[in-house]
Amino acid sequence: MSLTPTNEILFHYKSSVKVGELERYVITYHLYDGEEIPPDLNLNSLWLKVRNMNPLSYRAAYLMGPFMLYCDVKTAEYHHSQKIVASVDYPKFEPNVQTQQDFVAELSVHNIRQKHVWIADVMSQILFTTNTNVTYEVTIGTSKESVENPHDLPSHLGAYSPKLTVNRLTTLDLWNLTVQITTPQKKKHLVVLTHGLHSNVSTDLVYIMEQIYKAQKNYPHEQIVVKGYRGNVCQTEKGVKYLGTRLAEYIIQDLYDESIRKISFVGHSLGGLIQAFAIAYIYEVYPWFFKKVNPINFITLASPLLGIVTDNPAYIKVLLSFGVIGKTGQDLGLENDVEVGKPLLYLLSGLPLIEILRRFKRRTVYANAINDGIVPLYTASLLFLDYNDILEQLQKLKENSKKSPLINDASTPVNQDFFNKTFISPLTKMLSILAPQKFPTENGSEIPKVSFFESASSILLPPLPERAYIMDPDSRDPVIIHDKIYNEDDIPQSEFDIEDGFFDKKNILLQAFFAGKKERAKYQNLEETIARRWHEGMAWRKVVVALKPDAHNNIIVRRKFANAYGWPVIDHLIDVHFNGDDDDDNDENDDINSTQVVEPIQSVTEGKKKYRKAENIPQEYGWLNKVETNGVFDEGPTGMISTVGEIVEALAKRGFSAVIDRRNASEDPNDEVLRFEEMNSDLVQ
Repeated sequence: MSLTPTNEILFHYKSSVKVGELERYVITYHLYDGEEIPPDLNLNSLWLKVRNMNPLSYRAAYLMGPFMLYCDVKTAEYHHSQKIVASVDYPKFEPNVQTQQDFVAELSVHNIRQKHVWIADVMSQILFTTNTNVTYEVTIGTSKESVENPHDLPSHLGAYSPKLTVNRLTTLDLWNLTVQITTPQKKKHLVVLTHGLHSNVSTDLVYIMEQIYKAQKNYPHEQIVVKGYRGNVCQTEKGVKYLGTRLAEYIIQDLYDESIRKISFVGHSLGGLIQAFAIAYIYEVYPWFFKKVNPINFITLASPLLGIVTDNPAYIKVLLSFGVIGKTGQDLGLENDVEVGKPLLYLLSGLPLIEILRRFKRRTVYANAINDGIVPLYTASLLFLDYNDILEQLQKLKENSKKSPLINDASTPVNQDFFNKTFISPLTKMLSILAPQKFPTENGSEIPKVSFFESASSILLPPLPERAYIMDPDSRDPVIIHDKIYNEDDIPQSEFDIEDGFFDKKNILLQAFFAGKKERAKYQNLEETIARRWHEGMAWRKVVVALKPDAHNNIIVRRKFANAYGWPVIDHLIDVHFNGDDDDDNDENDDINSTQVVEPIQSVTEGKKKYRKAENIPQEYGWLNKVETNGVFDEGPTGMISTVGEIVEALAKRGFSAVIDRRNASEDPNDEVLRFEEMNSDLVQ
């Protein structure tokens, strides 16, 4: 007897996500009860649908969104290190579910067992404002037709079958439940994750967070606690100092307690500089902190530690100095501080940061050799590298791999053309001043490097990994092409010697750094000076990777499957930095830590304790906490979207409503979007 359309639906739910929010659905299907297998057992698949419910006209409102979702679903047993035998168990994912579009996936029950469990993630792809959200609905049914064309849905939301259980986890659940359910320890190791420009920690770094928590098994004597500051979302154009100060205060006032004995920092892109400033700020403003807490890991992934000046055309430097991407652009452009007379990145590379960095057990930088259109190799690796060895490894990788990672042969989503017209084209008009120049191609030699525009579009429209890559670990080419510890003695003591193999101007990996007219030489010298300061009195582990596009987002696995090319990088990060070799480090320091006296604390009205700042810090470090006057362009064009987001949102929604009211259901939806763009050209161009 066939089911009616109504009872074919087993689950229906509606929700919404804002910038930096995700929701996870743990789906458990009880195939049968008891020990005996029923003779009439039904092994038909279930079907999952996630629908983006926002009006179609919202597609044009990219600067207030974009109103898109990332969705994936996998079996609970799936792990990227294990080979998938049955193709029906292949994870399904879609990086950009646009408004009025569906993500539909089959949930196979081909194996006979009492219960099947799947995990589905729904993530917001909003980038630019905190004032908007993406509304969606989740439907699970017994047939594909039932979820694609549901009829007579019950008025109440939830599960409609005793065989199906669905647990919904919010962003806060995912970031906090692991700590709550693990065995409490007297000693805690705090790991702070920090995101980059136009990014967020809660969704973009959730993969790293979950992988670090899996390393808890290596630490029987301490508890790992992974946190990230969410208050800098949509504020990332306000400058390294502003962002770093807020991160530092969050660590002290919200995260610290007497059980914290260790601390590690992991920063992506701009986040590497933000966490560096936060460390220096804490060291001077709260000097007791690093007497109580042992610094363990300082890790950056594709971070512009030397700025982004010489790898770009000369006019880029001029525009950055005018604050086209806010105060952050001035910082990355090595613009002098008006009062101090030196660039912030130069100040940051010296004392007091270097003094405390020397106390970290490990200092590691991960850098993309290719396919990163945002952060060049030289600035992510602190400049000093064996470039000839890296180039040799790239050539070997190209010759030995079945499909070279130097070639962008990955598949791309089917929405490419429409997405480029409605999002990338206007965005690149607004941010076109950030496009790095291509590598020169002398003697026909070429190392691929995607442009800024390609990297920007890949945030939401990444080139997707091949099916074999996800199913079979043996099909994956190695990506770690250089892993070496550089001591201060390894750094050349004089200016670059073109005869020295360590720095060969003819090496194509360095041509972008050395290229340019004489007036740009001063910035090359400045970047070299900053790099030398970072190396004073300490060693750095430098890990260079060769990832397929888009390497800048893949290196952190921004989305679990869409950015899967970065899996080996995070595996390496965990294996090297969270392998348990420092599990007992605190034992020998317990007596020292217990005798340190924390600065007096004052109680506030809410009953929360607040740690006092040091009354005085050395004058030469005054730039750390000196109050600055905000400039008109400190937030940059996209930063201003968040500042006036409520006004823009209200105005735009009036336009949306007008479009929806006039819409004729028989018209082509794409024509409706184009008409909306014409009517609101002041908002969307």
